[in-house]
Amino acid sequence: MKIIYKLKQIAVCAFLVALAVSCDNDLPGVGGAEQNYNTAYGLIKANTNLLLFNKAIQLAGLEATLNTNEDFTYFVPADAILEAYLVKNGYVNALGYPDITLVPVADLKQIVLSHVVKGAKKRVGKLAGVTADYLETGELTTLANTANPDLYLLGVNVTDGILKVNGSDKPATGLDYYATNGFVNILDNVISLSPPTPVISVLSQSFASPGDVVTITGSHFVKVKSVKFGETEAVFKSISKTAIEVTVPADFGSYALVKVQTEYGISNIATIGVKFLVYGDNFSGAPAPLSVGGWGGTQDFQNTENVNRGTYSIKRTTDKWSAMYIQHNPVKIADYGYLKVSIYATVSTRILFSIGGTSDDDGKAIDIKAGEWNNISIPISDLHPEKLGTNVNSLFVKEYSGLPGIIYLDDIGYL
Repeated sequence: MKIIYKLKQIAVCAFLVALAVSCDNDLPGVGGAEQNYNTAYGLIKANTNLLLFNKAIQLAGLEATLNTNEDFTYFVPADAILEAYLVKNGYVNALGYPDITLVPVADLKQIVLSHVVKGAKKRVGKLAGVTADYLETGELTTLANTANPDLYLLGVNVTDGILKVNGSDKPATGLDYYATNGFVNILDNVISLSPPTPVISVLSQSFASPGDVVTITGSHFVKVKSVKFGETEAVFKSISKTAIEVTVPADFGSYALVKVQTEYGISNIATIGVKFLVYGDNFSGAPAPLSVGGWGGTQDFQNTENVNRGTYSIKRTTDKWSAMYIQHNPVKIADYGYLKVSIYATVSTRILFSIGGTSDDDGKAIDIKAGEWNNISIPISDLHPEKLGTNVNSLFVKEYSGLPGIIYLDDIGYL
């Protein structure tokens, strides 16, 4: 969409020429480029502080794409910023200096295109009495998105005439350097639209059998390459950027560590199943644990109101800051990597879990979403195993939000 100035055509041309020259003189660090006749690409090419970006355009073979009369809005990192990016990502020569020629052409092309928005003449600073297609807070489609729809959109924040791009807390150092067919904004950061490393938030089941279809919920599931149960690759179907359906492999035993790999990295580990079951429907065949302690609240170890799996769950009615301490058969802690618990809360809350003791300092507090089963896996390393000794035979559960409520616990064990 082009800018529509509510002025006569001759007045518009005179205004743009005069403002173009004054902008270049008044704003620091633009290299003294004449702006009144340049296209947006020409402005970048003539700017002595944007030499690296211009070189990137040429190395990526994009000069013919950008050196046209089509409308473009550019968000360009200054040379010093682009040099720092090259160093950070290891693109340095034998002497340790940044060298943009070392960036693979495909990556360089994506970097350049991520900084260009096509088909819009947009400015940041609003002009009194002038109606224009101003740049507003939101998301924009870049030329990189056109080439690769899996990339994230460009995030733009414009507040009180200050431009921040792609989540950066650094304002753009130069605004509204305009040309005959667009604007150039000088940034203090390099834009990356590549999805981050994938993150698994939760599995739809805490236990599974071969052939079960489990939904993995999380974020950044873009261009998924594999889903593994341990070292076994599983059959999967990408549903969206936040969900994957995966079929539990035929050789699945009773537990596995699950991870997702995309073209952009490997996720955190989620767990399914357990090696040692503390509580399923009971405690090793007994309806109650070996002993129960704590303070405040009540518990029912054979509850049938709300169950994650099987017939029973533990219903715990909590007072604020109340706690339950249960003793179970001993576990050799060195054999396990995670404490696993399925927990349901009637209201959003925070629950502290600890093993082998009742100290808050040795526990891990977890935020629990209300109205759904939260299948959580706490690394043993977060529960101070150095203080536990060889065996553990207790679980401590404490209300940690200061609010009373009801929680249900099920499928407690170690993996």
